Amino acid sequence: MITLQVAAACLGAFLIFHIIRVERRIADVPGPFIARFTDWWRVYHYIKGDWGETILWWHQRYGDLIRTGPNRISVGDPLEVPRVYQVKPLLHKGTMYRTLIGWFRGENVAGLEGMVDEVQHANTKRVIASAYSWNAVVGYEPQITYSALELIDNIGKHPVIDINDWIPWWGIDSMNRIAFSSSLGFMKNARDVGRTLEATRKITAGIAYMGAFPTIFMWIAWALSTVIGPSGRLVNLCMGIVNSRLSGKDASEMGHWNGEPILLEKEAMNAKGDLLDAFIKAGKEQPKLFPHSRVIGMTFTTILAGSDTTAYNLSWTIYYLLKNPAYIVRLQEELDRAAQQGELSYPPSLAELSKLPYLEAVIKEGLRYAVLLQMHMERVVPKEGMEICGYSVPGGITVGCISKVIHMNKEVYGEDAERFRPERWLEASPEKLKVMERCGIWFGAGKHTCIGQHFARAKTLKVLSMILMNFNVS
Repeated sequence: MITLQVAAACLGAFLIFHIIRVERRIADVPGPFIARFTDWWRVYHYIKGDWGETILWWHQRYGDLIRTGPNRISVGDPLEVPRVYQVKPLLHKGTMYRTLIGWFRGENVAGLEGMVDEVQHANTKRVIASAYSWNAVVGYEPQITYSALELIDNIGKHPVIDINDWIPWWGIDSMNRIAFSSSLGFMKNARDVGRTLEATRKITAGIAYMGAFPTIFMWIAWALSTVIGPSGRLVNLCMGIVNSRLSGKDASEMGHWNGEPILLEKEAMNAKGDLLDAFIKAGKEQPKLFPHSRVIGMTFTTILAGSDTTAYNLSWTIYYLLKNPAYIVRLQEELDRAAQQGELSYPPSLAELSKLPYLEAVIKEGLRYAVLLQMHMERVVPKEGMEICGYSVPGGITVGCISKVIHMNKEVYGEDAERFRPERWLEASPEKLKVMERCGIWFGAGKHTCIGQHFARAKTLKVLSMILMNFNVS
């Protein structure tokens, strides 16, 4: 009994010593008292849904550095964004990214977003980067246009629509056509087929909740996948898509998924193939770097990050335009003027749309103002430490920026930064514009900038313009 008591006392003393030692490393960084000892404060606000507003409040009152956990600091100065996400010296991804890993029978099937190993990430991205270039995106314009026309046709058929349904359905159908030359038929069936979007949203929410305990979450997901199989409905779907292509079967033969028949309707493929072809080609040319699990992982990334995120941003952009009719009038006038001058056809081409400055300004403002993920993009300070916002941050501390704070900064984006106002992008001087764009983290930052950003821009350009060219939006 005495031995047990002594052991318990020693363990308690060790834990107290550890907590004090950790707490003192960044004790002079302001933040809520509870955040000195636990990450539960952050998790509570994630679950409550007000994390973005909460951390913005702290930054506005206490400065550019806020302690959000025992070893975590939120960086609120936009001018520090290039430093936090710089390449040399490179700050490695934080452990929260482990929650993005998909698993199949104990095997890691992570896409780019879940890769913590920087060498692996760089090599993987290098192999497939050309498939995501702007020139490559333009090659997919027929598929992008087809999906946009399908959305316009459905809007015209219904006297009242909910954009929170139809825009996401368009988003995933459009991305599937680009990536897999096929469609699950969300718009055709006017519903969330196989509850796919429901799954992506649960994953997104889970990233925030479990990001505070990533290692525990990762081991649980690994263990379950070893015993049960795929670690989620999306991984299962991705396996079906990849295996269907590799077997040479028609995509419609995927069978049942999530309790209903899944019919991936095969459509005309781009002359140069689709994204899945690029993944499979990379696997054949460099099997060690791009094994079968990586092909599944990149398919997972495409569905998770390439569909609902773009749709979410477009939905909110339309919402903000509706709240400010003057912006709709100005955008409509720009489109009408270009059409009258023979500079805009129908359906409009990406080349034509890229020359419309106010349309570009509206899209940029939507990216700045609409916040998809209320979470920090975390990086770990090198062991030698570094200076951020004039403060010497010890090595091993996790730092990160959050768009809700960065994009509302008045010094960079103006005194009216908390308003949706596209004109700010046209009024800024060339030098100011460079700063505004360099500080923006809507597509991430540094070497981990979203590989699919050109697809997002192209799809948004096409659909937003075509909606205004066909309907009186009010």
